[in-house]
Amino acid sequence: MRGTVVDTQAVLTEYIRKELAIGRAKEIRPDDDLLAAGVLDSLGLMQLVLFIEERLGVKVPDEDVVIENFRSVAALTSYLQKGQDVSAGAAS
Repeated sequence: MRGTVVDTQAVLTEYIRKELAIGRAKEIRPDDDLLAAGVLDSLGLMQLVLFIEERLGVKVPDEDVVIENFRSVAALTSYLQKGQDVSAGAAS
């Protein structure tokens, strides 16, 4: 995944708004609780993981699919950035 935090947030927000939040939320802010708002359910979570893997090229291990990482766009972006920092360190 290449790009800035802002780029990643924008891509995730757009996907969630257009594909997962239909009829649930018109606007999604980075800190909105997607689970509590009903925007993200178990099926939506799996769709989001697939989108991240295909579009952003980031493998999301099963053990990382937890509420803390997917609660909000900000939390998800932070999780993805941490994964990239680990990958970059391992490649050095």
